[in-house]
Amino acid sequence: MSDEATSLMDLPSPILLQILSTLPPTSLLYVKSISKSFLNVTLDSEFLKLSRSASPTSIIIHQFNSNRTNTLKFLKFIVDNFDHDPNVDLDLQLYFPVDRFFLVGSVHGFVCFNYFFGDVDSIYILNPTTREYIILPDPQRVRKWPNIVRYGFGFDPVRFEYKVVRIYQEEIRDDDTNGFRCYKSEAQVYTIGKGYWRSCVEHVMFWFGCWVEGVNLYGKLHWLVSDANRNELICSFNLENELFESFPTAPGYTQENCPNLRSLGAFGRCLCVCDNNADTHFEVWVMKEYGVADSWVKQIVISISPESNNWLCYEMINLLKVLEDGEVLFLWRDDFLFLHHPVKKTLKRLDVGDGNFVASVYVSSSFSLKNFEAEDVKVF
Repeated sequence: MSDEATSLMDLPSPILLQILSTLPPTSLLYVKSISKSFLNVTLDSEFLKLSRSASPTSIIIHQFNSNRTNTLKFLKFIVDNFDHDPNVDLDLQLYFPVDRFFLVGSVHGFVCFNYFFGDVDSIYILNPTTREYIILPDPQRVRKWPNIVRYGFGFDPVRFEYKVVRIYQEEIRDDDTNGFRCYKSEAQVYTIGKGYWRSCVEHVMFWFGCWVEGVNLYGKLHWLVSDANRNELICSFNLENELFESFPTAPGYTQENCPNLRSLGAFGRCLCVCDNNADTHFEVWVMKEYGVADSWVKQIVISISPESNNWLCYEMINLLKVLEDGEVLFLWRDDFLFLHHPVKKTLKRLDVGDGNFVASVYVSSSFSLKNFEAEDVKVF
């Protein structure tokens, strides 16, 4: 460790936490990579609170449509609106001439995409700031209907490792399920820098769906799942011990509901479920205490009126971000963003361009993929 770093570590803990929390992600990740002492400090719960408050609110938009548009846009949100600089947009089609990427998620400036076609099922990890990328080796077990694959991308704060989790769902024929598909799901894990996939011994009898990717929170990835009896649960995968866990979902679910109208997200540092099954309103439930079934609270209710906002009805809505002023950013299907303020009761659609898109919370970083051993890093 350098003399400057040693001097910093001699500072009182509250002052050191305050200094580190104001660093941009680029500097922070560099500090973590060169000093285990700094790494321990940055994992401190008080530091995590401070650094989250200092991080800018950004969203990455992955835009695509039928004419082979494949573009990344970067939005910074201000009060009641957003800032977009088209000069920093990335046309991925120029560098990755594949049919279409699917955005899995973003962690610390790294963006994970899945490309699959036929027997090809590839994962790309990009850093849009450094223009670096890696392609992970092919996983075992080919994706082929009726078997389904889902992905998640997350960060293990204990081992300081980035992991891609592949959920392989194998259909199980069972005459006792009354025609409902039953799946045995197993996890395959790739740790960035290791160079290989590992299959976890444990499996769960859940259906993870065929569209939404995992929600990254508390060092775990989370999905809304269905069991063999068509009950909805929340399933988590712990990125440290690589074990599954499950707990009750938000109230309001019945087997008559359409599961494609309920989505899992993060309301600040709490899990939330968006439910758009009702004719008269859209609602958001928030789990105030992690894993505690009795802590679900109906946080947001948006009344649906035929005269003003009937466009809300009967489509998947995902919660993306709670902004600093309390306003909440949502994605309606894959068509547009909208803002809602729960106190002011305002509702505003945002125009971010033509075509379909998906979105994720994003913080830019210059931390190089070359810091990970065993990876073949390319530049685009």
